[in-house]
Amino acid sequence: MKYEKYLIKKDKLDLLSSLESVDKKLLNEKFKEFGVENIYELRDFILEDFEFCLESSKDEPFTKIYFERLIEHEDSEWMSAYEQDIEMLLVFVYKNGDHYSYYIPTEIKAIIHKHLGSMTPEEKFNLENAADTPIVKDLKEILSTLTINDLKNIGDLLIINRLSNKRKIELVDIIYKGLTDKDKLTDVIERFIDKEFNLLNDLMNNKGTLQDNNISMEIYHFLYMAGMVFLFKRDNKFYISMTDDVYNIIKKIDLNPIQKIVDENTKVYNLVRSMVELYGVVSYSELGYYYSLYYGNGEELDFPNNALLFCERADNIDIIHTEHNMYFIHRILQHRDLEPVLDDIISRQMNIKKKNIKLDELLKYSDYRYYEETESKNKFKKFLNKNHITKDVIEVIIKILSDMYRLGNNFVGPSIEMLQDYGVKVTEKNSQEILNYLMEIYNNTRIWVNNGWTPIEMRLNYKDTK
Repeated sequence: MKYEKYLIKKDKLDLLSSLESVDKKLLNEKFKEFGVENIYELRDFILEDFEFCLESSKDEPFTKIYFERLIEHEDSEWMSAYEQDIEMLLVFVYKNGDHYSYYIPTEIKAIIHKHLGSMTPEEKFNLENAADTPIVKDLKEILSTLTINDLKNIGDLLIINRLSNKRKIELVDIIYKGLTDKDKLTDVIERFIDKEFNLLNDLMNNKGTLQDNNISMEIYHFLYMAGMVFLFKRDNKFYISMTDDVYNIIKKIDLNPIQKIVDENTKVYNLVRSMVELYGVVSYSELGYYYSLYYGNGEELDFPNNALLFCERADNIDIIHTEHNMYFIHRILQHRDLEPVLDDIISRQMNIKKKNIKLDELLKYSDYRYYEETESKNKFKKFLNKNHITKDVIEVIIKILSDMYRLGNNFVGPSIEMLQDYGVKVTEKNSQEILNYLMEIYNNTRIWVNNGWTPIEMRLNYKDTK
């Protein structure tokens, strides 16, 4: 898509102001397209139509995933908005340095929050936990403002025992001693992954304080939970800061040799995260095997002893124990009758012929932006084109099907409903032909619970495992 036609200068973020910035020729085209006469009617049409569509599709899994990513990548270099959203003036594109970015008008964002949650978990966490005060650099002062549970949680991450039945004043003293103990802090830092370690170095290079309104909870959360940093808000700006006590102790720690430990931690973190995205579930008892397979060319390698301590922080991963094993699982499975489901998937993993696949390629499949062109998709594109569906809408349809089927969700009903929402006429005469196209796309999709195999590849290779 050529964004130049839709480029505006970013200023006020409400929908009416955004529409006023749109090229007048394009605006007149939209008046005709939407059957309105002025900019006020256009604003009302966009809001009413978007709320109706979102209300109708809010329970579909990919809808929530899409809008979470749309909000997450707002004002970044990742163009997560579908072309249709840009053309429908639901998001607005602007030049951001050397790349294009987009923003979501405040009214559109409010509708998203209304139907999919009042705010994102990160927004909620930041707003609830940022102290709306000047930055506090005294560790004891800030520890005294925490709850007993907060203090005990910090103690658990510092591996401090016997904290039960302690008065708050005693807990503050104990946690203070832990956070000013060089060995304790070194132990915590040796459990970092690369993003957390990079943040630590940035803080140390900036005298312990960074101002960033786009701080990622994923990156700073472990440091925050361990009491090493705290979040502050002042004049609508967010700051992440160490106390002077912690900053001065870390200055005494040589971080250079820890870099190698962090690199190893990150390997396990990336491996577990990507395998859970692809497989749905990973057996902890088999983690050593997988680690050797992806990092050691088949040789036996020991993965870091602290693997559990940082793997449990990976995105969308829960750790559960069953009678037979311990598993890292994708949270999409957490509401199932877990044990037989997990045992079945692990059994498939071990019995199906293993693909000779490198970690970089595995990570490619776990990326939500991953898209693989196939002959089955191209056939369906030709069918849609013959049925007068525009090229841009065809690309949106194929992307949605790819995302749905990659998760193993072969739901005919939602697929048909989605096609109808995008203007595809499904009739008694053509329904079987459309179903054949959908099944062919599904059967040629790399599905995460199948170890990245397509259903057709599984059928062709399953006989080799008998």
